[in-house]
Amino acid sequence: MIPADKNAYSRYLPTSRKAMDWKLYVTDCGFTMVASGSPYPPEKHPPEYMLDPERGRVLNIFEIVYITRGKGTFISDISGTHSVTPGTAFLLFPGVRHRYHPDPKTGWDEFWVGFKGEYAKTLMSPPFFEPEDPVLHIGLYEPLLKLYMEIAELMQTEPFGYRHIIAAKTTEILAHVYARSHGKTIRSEANEKLVREACCHILEYAGKPVDFAALSRRLGASYSTFRRVFRLHTGLAPNQYLLQIRIRKAESLLSTTVIPVQEIAAKTGFESNYYFSRMFKAKTGFSPRAYRRQSQP
Repeated sequence: MIPADKNAYSRYLPTSRKAMDWKLYVTDCGFTMVASGSPYPPEKHPPEYMLDPERGRVLNIFEIVYITRGKGTFISDISGTHSVTPGTAFLLFPGVRHRYHPDPKTGWDEFWVGFKGEYAKTLMSPPFFEPEDPVLHIGLYEPLLKLYMEIAELMQTEPFGYRHIIAAKTTEILAHVYARSHGKTIRSEANEKLVREACCHILEYAGKPVDFAALSRRLGASYSTFRRVFRLHTGLAPNQYLLQIRIRKAESLLSTTVIPVQEIAAKTGFESNYYFSRMFKAKTGFSPRAYRRQSQP
């Protein structure tokens, strides 16, 4: 057991074929209680994990870090700068440069687990999580903290089958983080109104270029929030929703009119006949002309 008064613990696991076959496997975990005024990071880690406070770092794994005390800052090349407070979890994605640090006046307590695998890629992709929106405010939640500590203890004691057990507990951490960061707000009246107005705009202007960043600003939301809420409500990213509407309109025109294919491409907002034909076949399995032949009497 890890002593209750221990203020830091970390463990880095070698990759094994049995662990990889599980499709989500843990690579590292730990916790650090950083006192106010302490240097950060306060301890040494393997070179590939070391965090340069100025330059940041790029990992080849996923990590989820949970802050339970203190405050600080998180920065990534994709998402920009975010404030971190107690009850914040932030996500680290492979290939994305990032850096973070506690406020020297407060320090912070951090818990983390790193993981990889094909199933990990699925869970860490939309509609669940995305690098554009890595900082999630989930509150102080005892069951989540308990899971981090259980993983650390299992990695220290190594009972039989522990690699699979800590993988399951990591999946449970992701489930808690997703539920607590999205469940309370995603079906709010404000979000329903946001998505409804966005869908109406997309439907009305589907035949023209749609600037989703400008649309999100007009609707009073950041672009990352707009994309996340829209996908969680509709099951599609905004650009895929627009593409679906354009394809459905093209199907209708091809089956009910004799308008030339090139003109249909222009009417439905495609930048070229070639791009229209390619996307239409990708979505329907038919070229536009073949679709017209089989749909018209």
